[in-house]
Amino acid sequence: MSGGIPVEPEPPSTDEPPEAAPAARRWVPRVLSPDSVEVVDSIELADEFARARGEQHAGPADRLAAGVIVLGESLAAEDCALVAAWLRCAPADVRGPVLSAVLAAEPPREVLAELAAEHAGRARMALLRCEVDDVVGGEQAPSATPLPPHPWGEDEAEEARSMLAEAAAEVDPPRVDLLLRTATRFGVELPANRFAAERFVSWWASHPEADLDPTLWPCADELLALLRSTLVERLQHSDLVLAAITEHWWPLLSHLATDPFEPVDAAVISAAVRAQGDSRREVVDRFAERLRDPDLPDAPEAVLDALFGAATPTVEELHRLIGALPATAVTEPIAHRAFAVLGRSKVTGRHLDLLRTLGHHLSGEQRELWAEDARVRSWRAALGRGAAVESLEGVSERVLRARLPEALTALLAVDPRAAAHAIFAAGQALQGLLLRALPAVWNDAQAEETGRDRAVALAFVLAWSDTATADARSAYDRELERWVRGGRRADHRRISKLLRGCAPDLAAAWHEWLQEIVTTPAEPAKARPRWRRRR
Repeated sequence: MSGGIPVEPEPPSTDEPPEAAPAARRWVPRVLSPDSVEVVDSIELADEFARARGEQHAGPADRLAAGVIVLGESLAAEDCALVAAWLRCAPADVRGPVLSAVLAAEPPREVLAELAAEHAGRARMALLRCEVDDVVGGEQAPSATPLPPHPWGEDEAEEARSMLAEAAAEVDPPRVDLLLRTATRFGVELPANRFAAERFVSWWASHPEADLDPTLWPCADELLALLRSTLVERLQHSDLVLAAITEHWWPLLSHLATDPFEPVDAAVISAAVRAQGDSRREVVDRFAERLRDPDLPDAPEAVLDALFGAATPTVEELHRLIGALPATAVTEPIAHRAFAVLGRSKVTGRHLDLLRTLGHHLSGEQRELWAEDARVRSWRAALGRGAAVESLEGVSERVLRARLPEALTALLAVDPRAAAHAIFAAGQALQGLLLRALPAVWNDAQAEETGRDRAVALAFVLAWSDTATADARSAYDRELERWVRGGRRADHRRISKLLRGCAPDLAAAWHEWLQEIVTTPAEPAKARPRWRRRR
């Protein structure tokens, strides 16, 4: 009406009710049911779950769990992940029925895996059943990640074994590998006599290229022993088996190869030696130990043939193997095999040790080396007893060089002055070798401090002796001066103390020479101070 008071239009009316909260949607229909008392108990239990976590209001998982416990409700598959997470911190006395409800809902695989990782028994059995069904159905390989260890109950373990055994009888042999790996993943012991092991191994022996890893199986040793037996039988009818052993099987069978007379074992042993590295070292060590055992029937010739039928032994290997035998067991063929290797090898301490083992079979050059080595060993023994030592003139430098480490150890173990007398008595060849060997000792940071100090003291005693040649004094002068200038006062004092204990006159000479070195700037070699002796 014109000129009247304007009237605001009323808002349009709607018939839609306000949206109900999730809790209301869940509980209201249940409160209106005949079981309203139980529903109230369920509401209160859900609130208790929340309060136990320090929360004021119950969440969806609390309500679902309470409905399972009080009302006996089932769960939908889409609720399983939520309730599975709730189980991690649920009160222990309610986990059982809730877990049963989750498993009954056939939860997704990832939920089942989560439950199996945290709960033994039914959850783990349900996941195992799913993974076994995958293998039987031709699905991809199951997860290789081991589950956290949970001991199976006796009945559960038997159920798991039966499940795996039935599947192994049903699937094609190549997929038995997947079942065995699944058994390991779940911690199920599955002896070879519980499933169709012969069928699987028969297939495996025909397919060396399958590249299976027995370390992932719960019964690896049994299956490898069965594989070896199968190959032994097949080798009687086909030489192709030998090639397969040499190319494929030997790494798996190496630890089982103990009979050098058995063709399969001999082939495995030979292949391990040709492979070099740890494989070779382990098999040689094993047979060296076996040859030391007088109760084992191994013939040494058969052992050496198996090990080195297709490879050349080293001197070290021959010493380990032949050195393990009593002298009466070292036959002429064994000696000839060793001489063939020694004749092509540099003379070393191990070389000479092997000659001692072959003493009854020596002739020609090998006997001459043995005789020279005997003189060096007698010289070293006399030095250790404090007896007079003999000259080593006539002993070849190659023998002296081979025994230098032992000789040096013996020299540094005695009084430096006594060591010097023994060195001069030995002759020029040993003196020449020590010009490099002694500085190498005191310059070795890994050597013991006492040994380094004794090497310095011995070099000083040698250089100060009237018996030393001018060249030797000059060589030791250069090396000792380098050591003094690079050392500390504490190092110098230790040498002084060592010399005072064995040769007071030389201790005074050391002190005088030391003072001259440390107070004089380093100069070119031709200007270095000469050795000066008091007469």
